[in-house]
Amino acid sequence: MEKTVILEQDVVVTKNPCHHPGDIRVFQAVDVPRLRHLKDVIVFPQRGKRPHPNEISGSDLDGDEYAVIWHPAFIPKTPNDTPYDYDSQIPMLRVVDRPVSRADIQATVLDISEQSCVGKLCSLHLANMDLHGVAHPKTLAIAGYISEELDAPKTGQHPLTPKQIAQLQIELGNERPDYFDKPYYRLYPSKHVLGQLFRSCLRFEPNWIAIQTPPTTVCAAPVDPLLIHDLHHEYTSSVEELARIYREAIMDIMYVYRFSSDVDLVCRFDSSSSSHKSPLTKQQTDSACLIADSAQVELKQLIRRIRRLFYHEFRFCDKTHVNRSLSICSQCAEKKMAKASALYVFCYTDTRHARRMLSLPWLFASLLIEVRKLNIKKQTKLCKRNGKVCFLNEILLILVSPALVAQMLEIQPYRLIGQSLRRAFYYVFDQRKTFYFHHLYTNEKPNCVTVSLGPTCSAKRLLLKRDISVMDYFILEILHHFVFDSLTKDRSPVTATKPLLLESIWQHILTRFILGECSRLVLLTANSNTQTTIHECSYWSDEQACKSLQRLIDLTIQCAEHGPDTSDYAHANEYLILALQQMATTGSLFTN
Repeated sequence: MEKTVILEQDVVVTKNPCHHPGDIRVFQAVDVPRLRHLKDVIVFPQRGKRPHPNEISGSDLDGDEYAVIWHPAFIPKTPNDTPYDYDSQIPMLRVVDRPVSRADIQATVLDISEQSCVGKLCSLHLANMDLHGVAHPKTLAIAGYISEELDAPKTGQHPLTPKQIAQLQIELGNERPDYFDKPYYRLYPSKHVLGQLFRSCLRFEPNWIAIQTPPTTVCAAPVDPLLIHDLHHEYTSSVEELARIYREAIMDIMYVYRFSSDVDLVCRFDSSSSSHKSPLTKQQTDSACLIADSAQVELKQLIRRIRRLFYHEFRFCDKTHVNRSLSICSQCAEKKMAKASALYVFCYTDTRHARRMLSLPWLFASLLIEVRKLNIKKQTKLCKRNGKVCFLNEILLILVSPALVAQMLEIQPYRLIGQSLRRAFYYVFDQRKTFYFHHLYTNEKPNCVTVSLGPTCSAKRLLLKRDISVMDYFILEILHHFVFDSLTKDRSPVTATKPLLLESIWQHILTRFILGECSRLVLLTANSNTQTTIHECSYWSDEQACKSLQRLIDLTIQCAEHGPDTSDYAHANEYLILALQQMATTGSLFTN
């Protein structure tokens, strides 16, 4: 149940289109008890010099939608600008002394379609705003033209002719801000927030495309090695045919009753009902229950059929087990577990279909449980051999193949980031990169590095020394190389203004990471050869590396929210997110 929050503070109200600075209004939200029953609407006062809706882009209350923002960071501290007078002084064209004919309607429609210049005027307004500012007379004049052009379908009058618009374009020249992104313009990097956001998105785009692009083949799902029977390979072909039958039948049920997956069907979840934004009526609920019940009937029939096919080859043993020896029945039980295990491995590793049927092996959950118990007993015996305790990795290598072990180990969410940073660590050594920050490493403290902090990067006298873990130090060096080496390479003429991140901002974040508080001190620099530092990684922890990176990201967020230069700290956060993207898409921080 969502809790209703009553705001009694300044809020920003605006709507689209928003071209004039007076279109953004800051109002004081008040609590009116008799209006508390209203939801997702805004109530304007009736009294005042001018209706508030009319101040905002000349809107009215015939269904207009408004944007209401109450986050403190987005509320202007300056007074409201004088709103534009959107009331058109040009009367509407009327046909006098005769009825409106079909020709009049056609002429009006053709005039609107042929002479609509809203797009051209909006582009001119955006270009002038970036060049001169939103309050410049030229920008304000174009904002007025846009308002009149929007009223042209009603008034029949256009504020400017095509020749006048062309003249404004000539006066502006062929230069446009980079976010126009048109090849026929000479683009320049905009210093305003739109330009910063554009270049930020441009840097993110390649990796986002790589992340969002679906793979050509479906990756296998993680397999629990404890559910793998030693004899599961003997039943691979038989379970493949069983999976085909199950897939075809359950896909038919899902299609008829509109279920999104076999798991939804098994769990009696009607996926179509989740799309309803408002609560379902009793009639809709009853209908959904009937559909789910009908689907369950067919599902139960399918389950009985699949189980019959699964146990078909064991039917003679089941019928006559009382007359057979115990050993033969034990062998039969072993085969059933092996077949269930083969079905589990096949369903979880089959990459031929975009939609997996992971519910199938769990129809035989009791057999899979027995497989797991059997493997745990084997582990226990192995651990006690020769009176020594075996490590888990050793046991896994005995039970399953190395490929499955590696697959299982990749389940940890921090492993990808940790291994990527580790490869970056070796890259710094292999490329003989210099360490940027002044440090001291001794064999007496093998897990610690002493860093030096001072008032400036060129300070001769050290003011503060602080011991940090070796891993944290290398994480700082790796990220520093990424920020000031990888991202400073020219990518295109438009984004060649990198780095946007100021070194002072970056230094402040690193200092806060080490000291745990804001300080005017910075890490002192004394470039040293990497070969003089211990080159081994036995202390490495993927989890710790991931946590260190997360700490840095959290610090940039905190500084961006509360620091004096919020946009500069936001760039630092952007670069760290870029690092995460790089590792997620390529598995490495640096591209050779």
